[in-house]
Amino acid sequence: MNLTKNSTKFNSLVRELTHGLFKKKLKEMTSTASIDGFETPNAFGKTSKKKKKNLEKQTGYKFIDEDVSSSDMNKIKKEIRKEVSDILFDIWVKRSSWGGK
Repeated sequence: MNLTKNSTKFNSLVRELTHGLFKKKLKEMTSTASIDGFETPNAFGKTSKKKKKNLEKQTGYKFIDEDVSSSDMNKIKKEIRKEVSDILFDIWVKRSSWGGK
């Protein structure tokens, strides 16, 4: 059997094989379209102290404070500025070594 890319036999064979593969794959595929979203009005809201204590008792885990203080934020900003200035300095040095203006 001589199959070339332009022959109708080749095209029909490719169609049959891909159709079979797609059918097999579609049977195995799952979708999240049928999953409902969050229906509670306070799903991502703040929890009260009483609720936190109740949850800590039930789960055995403790809540931690994840707020970033202003001093921590200033340290982060200084580190970012330092890194950016180092990057810009390296670019300036490389540019001048290339003979750029």
